[in-house]
Amino acid sequence: MRILLAAKTMGMGGLERIVVGLARELRQAGHEVWVVSSGGNLVPELLEAGTHHINAPLDITSPIGVAQAARQIRRLILDEHIDLVHSFSATASVAINLALRAGLSNTRDGRVRLVSSPMGLQNSPRELPVTTWLRNWFLALGAEQILVISPEIRRHLRRVGAPEQSLVDFNFVGLDVDAFRAAPDDYGSVRREFGFPEDARIVSTIGALHPRKSHDLFIDAAAQVIAQESGVRFLVVGDGELRSDLQGHARSRGLDGKLVFTGNRDDVARLLAATDVYVKPGVVEGFIGITVLEALGLGKPVIAFDTEDVKMALIDGKTGLLVPNGDVTSLAERIVYLLKNPDVGARLGAAGQRLVTDQFDFGVLARRLESFYQGVLDGVVSPAVP
Repeated sequence: MRILLAAKTMGMGGLERIVVGLARELRQAGHEVWVVSSGGNLVPELLEAGTHHINAPLDITSPIGVAQAARQIRRLILDEHIDLVHSFSATASVAINLALRAGLSNTRDGRVRLVSSPMGLQNSPRELPVTTWLRNWFLALGAEQILVISPEIRRHLRRVGAPEQSLVDFNFVGLDVDAFRAAPDDYGSVRREFGFPEDARIVSTIGALHPRKSHDLFIDAAAQVIAQESGVRFLVVGDGELRSDLQGHARSRGLDGKLVFTGNRDDVARLLAATDVYVKPGVVEGFIGITVLEALGLGKPVIAFDTEDVKMALIDGKTGLLVPNGDVTSLAERIVYLLKNPDVGARLGAAGQRLVTDQFDFGVLARRLESFYQGVLDGVVSPAVP
């Protein structure tokens, strides 16, 4: 197959890392793969995997840019005889639909096939409902099949009018279990790097510094934890538009020297290996988050707010801990609980690690996606991918 994957950017986010992983697995299976995006830090990984990258101005606020991207996509589809396009972005879907508006005859029945995957809902807790509605409507536009990775996303897609027969329940969020490993000295070396005491317990979170990630709640919880356990240290891994604001917020909560903003890192496994408790502070629905699977894959206990998406992997009291959505005090209490009860954390981490190995191995998920793509080309419609 000749496959085009489309994402808004190739920055250091969870979605982008999923696209890199899918592209790598599809290339290893012998398919030709192109990725179109507006660029980012992960482009070198795509190229290293043998994937072609096309830099296009996928910015929904720039109609001229989207039109230019549409022309680039159309030319690519024609020149490279693309069989199937998979969109992960509303902006990309707009450009793709513009590119396909006149019809392109590359495939066996004369049609380029389009599938899409909404990977989240709101971009921030304060996002207007109409914005969320439009994003999902654009993602559904023109797609023969829409891969649905969570129940909440399915409900939103039905509300924007996506036909039931086009929705395919298929989670392809996963982890390369064999490749994601830690080194023996990571626990100590991370503490030395950030100037933490050798015996300091570390609580971390990973993600772009964007409103949808709710890092402010993580910082507020950290301040409450420090009030009870002064030796705990915190890592915020990632970068983004809110970095300056969040750093100011951390200073105002008295966390200088206790909470470190690391910026973007390419040694996530090392940082997680040094972590005692991992926190996912997002309060908006979407997909489970690759960092949750990475933490579980290394046997780390995970705490998250009680949203539908995380329940795909976090079963409260069994593979992780859930707290009421947005309840900072409950989050802080559960962090302290795990720090004081490392045996509970070890039990949760071990159960989570087994779950990731059994259900979220990326190689298995990519092979299922490959079969799905072939089914779309063959005209086979399935409500779910086993």
